[in-house]
Amino acid sequence: MAELWVVLQEQEGLPPEYNQEVLAEAQEVVNQQAGSLQLCAVQLRAPHLSSAEESPEAFFRTIVPERLYILEHPALERYTTESYVAALSWLIRERTPTLIVTSATANGQDWAPRLAAQLGLPFVARCLGFSLEQNALLSLRALYGGRAYVQTRTRLQRRPALVTFAPGTRGTPPASSSQQRRPLPEKILYRPSLPVEEQRSRLQHIGIEAPAAEEVELEAAEKIVAGGRGVGREGFAEIATFARLVGAAVGASRVATDRGWIEPERQIGATGKSVSPRLYIACGISGAAQHTSGIREAQTIIAINPDRNAPIFALADLGLLGDAREILRRAIQLLQEEPVGA
Repeated sequence: MAELWVVLQEQEGLPPEYNQEVLAEAQEVVNQQAGSLQLCAVQLRAPHLSSAEESPEAFFRTIVPERLYILEHPALERYTTESYVAALSWLIRERTPTLIVTSATANGQDWAPRLAAQLGLPFVARCLGFSLEQNALLSLRALYGGRAYVQTRTRLQRRPALVTFAPGTRGTPPASSSQQRRPLPEKILYRPSLPVEEQRSRLQHIGIEAPAAEEVELEAAEKIVAGGRGVGREGFAEIATFARLVGAAVGASRVATDRGWIEPERQIGATGKSVSPRLYIACGISGAAQHTSGIREAQTIIAINPDRNAPIFALADLGLLGDAREILRRAIQLLQEEPVGA
């Protein structure tokens, strides 16, 4: 039977949430193929790292694949482009799947195009959705900074095709009781023989330094405080202070980034990033569809705005009617008097 692989990613030995949304998207594609395609997962690790072998449920809380391929080699102790590309090339030669999908993280966007170029395979980056139809890959992508969307059709003359899936596009799916009762995947362990030159990275690992909470990538943030037109340029200093005190990342609307109040990488919405935090606080953001399309997967939304008719209140779980900067200043004062967790 043909196979669709999801290459799992880890951060300091822990499976990040965006594995779950990639597995969920891949499962939908498998379901559409009427039994001709099965979902498999791939984990790359060093021999002494056994997180998935001992506790595979850590990876498969919501979607359980049919098989888990474990690639084990000393060169895979830490991520390097060379070792990942070499190990996955080896596994592709062994099994030849139809499609390989991974999250479009920094690592995923690093090894996937390199692997595709090395093997001469089709590659589509940062998809918002994908499907298989009549020996072709259909993929939805954003263009011009999200101002337009295009569906591309890639003929599968060479297999597998490689796809990176934009993090935060669909959020983490809820676990169902039927999924929880499913048996764990069949585990198949491989110990590939890698060329000596691929085992020696040209990079020297020095260490891992966690960013401050307000600097975390928006797609991975559990809490986000975002500012818009209503806070003005000066208001972003207060947003940054408040975000630091509550351990949140800083985001922004398109108006704020277009006016240069904050860097474009912090933009949320159709022309920015899609996010799925546990808590989203919108400060001085009216709630235009362009922005709210990027926060639909947020679990709890708090809106602060002086306009009682602002569309953002229709989405908010809690609304505060008032000047966002005044409310932020008061919140900062209270938090500095009694910090969170004190």
